[in-house]
Amino acid sequence: MAKILCIDDEPLMRMTTRDYLMDMGHEVLEAASGAEGVAMFRRHRPDIVLSDLSMPSGDGFLVVTQLAEESPETPVVIISGTGTVDKAVKTLRMGAWDYLTKPLHDMNLLGQTVERVLKKAQERMAADQYHLRLESRTRELERELLDWTRSHQDTVQRLESALKRSINSFNIALREKDPYTAGHNERVASIAVDIGAAMGLGSKMQETLMLAGRLHDIGKIGVSEAILNKRGTLSAHEFEQIKTHVRGSYRILRSIPFDGPVAQVVLQHHERFDGTGYPEGLVGEAILLEARILAVADVYEALTSDRPYRAGLSPADAARHILTNAGTHFCPHCADAFGQYISKHQS
Repeated sequence: MAKILCIDDEPLMRMTTRDYLMDMGHEVLEAASGAEGVAMFRRHRPDIVLSDLSMPSGDGFLVVTQLAEESPETPVVIISGTGTVDKAVKTLRMGAWDYLTKPLHDMNLLGQTVERVLKKAQERMAADQYHLRLESRTRELERELLDWTRSHQDTVQRLESALKRSINSFNIALREKDPYTAGHNERVASIAVDIGAAMGLGSKMQETLMLAGRLHDIGKIGVSEAILNKRGTLSAHEFEQIKTHVRGSYRILRSIPFDGPVAQVVLQHHERFDGTGYPEGLVGEAILLEARILAVADVYEALTSDRPYRAGLSPADAARHILTNAGTHFCPHCADAFGQYISKHQS
């Protein structure tokens, strides 16, 4: 079971918590202040930390701040009888994983919280390890491509074929994790290429659009399945987790020697023309043209697809959304080209 550090200046609270968690089979360490708890964490590296908020010699804010910096993968749960809603929100923003209020009338709530955050930590660790394996494989492919290109120019086509198979493998892995993306990437890629063609883009830029479209959501491999497949509105924290997929995609793709800025396009495809997008808040033509095109294709395809929490819009309603938001969410030139695309496909 887990090694749990309980930080609380009330001996009775520590004893009650210790006895309950030990009955669950966990190993429990104790500290009477935030400063003592941080020092004990550094010595013993527990799997989870439970901390009071108001304590002498270092409070719960100290614990959250230090552990968020030194070991962000370790869950910290605040248990406090003096905290306000504002303080609870503050600790969560600083890096706490959950917040419980004293007195704990039902110790089962503590046990359930411990089990839940431990499972969440394991999922994050598994996702991080999966990312590392993908990045390692990407670097291997890059080395193979460079080595073979130098010594066997006639085998470049074979290596490009291997790269495409790897791209397919990435998409298969993502489909296994998030079944609702099945077919989404291919459709986005096709729409993006058609918009690019309507804008008169050459074959090289169209190839970049095709690859970026097929790979734009690969970073969702690092997002919890519970969030990806949630039936209902995402919380603010869950939406922040979803937003991490663009940087995750970029980390996976940046070392692959595509013949075009595929990784950068994927990184920017959630930027908005008016600067309200993410991850960088880029404005207007600071966003790559291919990324502006991909943004239109991605939103249109998402709007017209059925999701667990809603039915898809009609193509006409989805197209109206794109054209209405030209100049704010979407690049006006790309929206105009999308209008040509939609007129051709609806005629």
